[in-house]
Amino acid sequence: MFHASIFNDVLFPITPGPSSSNTFGPFCIGRVLHEITGETPRFLKIEMAKGGGYDGTFYGMRSDRAFLLGVMGKELESHELESAYDEAKACGLKFDFEFNETVPKIPTESCRISMETSKGMMQVSAASLGGGEIQITEIDGCPVDLDGRTHAIIWKCAGKAHVVKSSEPIGKAQISEIKEQYRPEWIGTVHAIYPFQRREHAEVPFSTGKEMLHYTKEKQIPIWAAACDYESALCHINKAEIRRYCSKLYELTERAIERGYGVTSFDGVTTPKARAVREFFQSDDAIPLGIGSTAAPDDLSIMEHSNAHGEIVCMPTGGSSGIIVPAIRYAANALGLNRDREIKALLTAGMIGVFYYPTHYSGDLGCQAEIGVAVSMAAGALASLMTQDPAIIERAAVLGGESLLGLICDPVDGYVQVPCFIRNLNAVSIAATCANSAMAGVESCIVLDEMAEAMLRVGEKIYDINDLGICNFNASLCYNGGNCENK
Repeated sequence: MFHASIFNDVLFPITPGPSSSNTFGPFCIGRVLHEITGETPRFLKIEMAKGGGYDGTFYGMRSDRAFLLGVMGKELESHELESAYDEAKACGLKFDFEFNETVPKIPTESCRISMETSKGMMQVSAASLGGGEIQITEIDGCPVDLDGRTHAIIWKCAGKAHVVKSSEPIGKAQISEIKEQYRPEWIGTVHAIYPFQRREHAEVPFSTGKEMLHYTKEKQIPIWAAACDYESALCHINKAEIRRYCSKLYELTERAIERGYGVTSFDGVTTPKARAVREFFQSDDAIPLGIGSTAAPDDLSIMEHSNAHGEIVCMPTGGSSGIIVPAIRYAANALGLNRDREIKALLTAGMIGVFYYPTHYSGDLGCQAEIGVAVSMAAGALASLMTQDPAIIERAAVLGGESLLGLICDPVDGYVQVPCFIRNLNAVSIAATCANSAMAGVESCIVLDEMAEAMLRVGEKIYDINDLGICNFNASLCYNGGNCENK
């Protein structure tokens, strides 16, 4: 059974905006291919499905530029997306992007990549699965399984590709041994994309929301402490480092807020409005919104920073990155709570997000799996500022999920702007209402596990899940044409 990680799957990735699946995912696919070949290709062709996930968003979300930076071996954090075409020209990389009927539509962000390097041509099948996850399934006609979660060494011998994964970076001795033993046609190494390595055969203290509530009751601990136990058991990270890393994510998001107010332009269908929104929302002319008057403009500031390709933390996606930290920040301030409580609330949000992992936080299931999940996470986090009772916090999270169940993903012209900006702006007020309602005793009637399952069922009504090839097994979700094995 696959267990999602708070830092590798939910509060992930740290990336230039605007999208975890359409910007960060393509970059990671390109980076893995650069590492395998050890060079920038001379020629690159990327084919995608007409009517697939990239169709209509490929250029607006800068997937094209992210792919290029990846295959050139550039660092996404230190290179401007806008410079990708110029850098490709400077290094002699010719490229072509094509949408056709021959590439499978499932997964929706699938692609077929042809690369010419000094070692010859390489054909690759890959996909971005949502929330920054990637999958490379075929190289030169050979089935492979590369997802960036671990370090790996890959080589081709006698027409077959071989992959060996490792929790540690691949050393020169391993490479030499394989070269001597197999005389491969080519050999390459891949570094893990994720911030923390998963433990082999990790035994987590709980797997479902129900088990988490039982665990907190048995241990007499709050959800944030259970989150520390869970992440420590799953990954090579101790509890002190968990708190430090969570603080880092919080501070990165605060920095995005500050920088977002300075954004003066970005491509798309809208123009920067965060400063004007902040000024009006906090004026005497505006209808008072409580913490929404301060947090909502910050939501928009993050989203505008993201659309200007500034660094954000996806929570759980780029399209919902504006919600959780501003909600926690101003709720904690209104309640007179310190930074420590804010970090614990973010850990609580991350733990709630784990149980929504079957959605992969993908717009394939509608925006309910992005904004809806973020509101659920935020509602639980806000409740945790008022109580340490796990049952009330869970109820707040469920109410948050119920509030946006069925919300479709319908971006205008392929940009994470309309209706994404206004949905982020609205989210804090919804999350706060759900948290207060849970405290007041409003019933959710279902539990968190059932909420995640309901989201999948509703997704079937928005899009045909069978056509998407999505199956749900024990809080895991896989994409392979409907033929799933329990992970």
